Amino acid sequence: MSGFIYAGDLNGQKNELKRKFLIPTATVIERGEPVSFTQGTGVIVLPGPTDFDDRVTGVATAAHAASAGTSIELNYSPTAVYRYHASKTYTATGGSVTTIVDSSLVPTTDDFWIGGMIKVINCVADSSLNGKLIPITDSTGSGGTLTFATQSAAFASGDTYQVCLGNYADDYLGYDLSSDAMHPDFDAIGGATLRYLYSTPETMDMYFVFESGAIVT
Repeated sequence: MSGFIYAGDLNGQKNELKRKFLIPTATVIERGEPVSFTQGTGVIVLPGPTDFDDRVTGVATAAHAASAGTSIELNYSPTAVYRYHASKTYTATGGSVTTIVDSSLVPTTDDFWIGGMIKVINCVADSSLNGKLIPITDSTGSGGTLTFATQSAAFASGDTYQVCLGNYADDYLGYDLSSDAMHPDFDAIGGATLRYLYSTPETMDMYFVFESGAIVT
């Protein structure tokens, strides 16, 4: 499941803060999608999720299909915490039996990914590794090298994987969203609205908050 699912609130509120918002009937929104609101129009798809130029009003609690009516329910608390299950696939630019290299990974901070987890999606050299979870033991920011215990085959350019942040990345502020707004984009540093809080790497779950819905330019 992709998207951002309500997981609690930093303000201590035990109940979800959610309500119906006006939405144009033709607007299509996915469950777990962060959205914006335009006065005189209603809920809209984020116009620029990859650079966070637009305020996040809330996150959809259910999908809204075209012609599905003129209201949509949002979690709208500015301090809501959302769970994101790693589901965006990345492509390696190199590797070995102890590394996956992805030159596009950001930030370029040494040790940033330690404590996180890799899920192998496709290893051409050994398909038995597909689906395996591999703990990250070291990382080098320059060049995007993720290091782990020795595996049964070498990873190489073109292999694919998913990745979960670990506790060396706690409280990091600055990732973009993917173009469909359903994933944090670990290939792009953005306008500092999406803050990573913590994770449970064993389940590939990460927890984020949208920083007060601030407009960043």
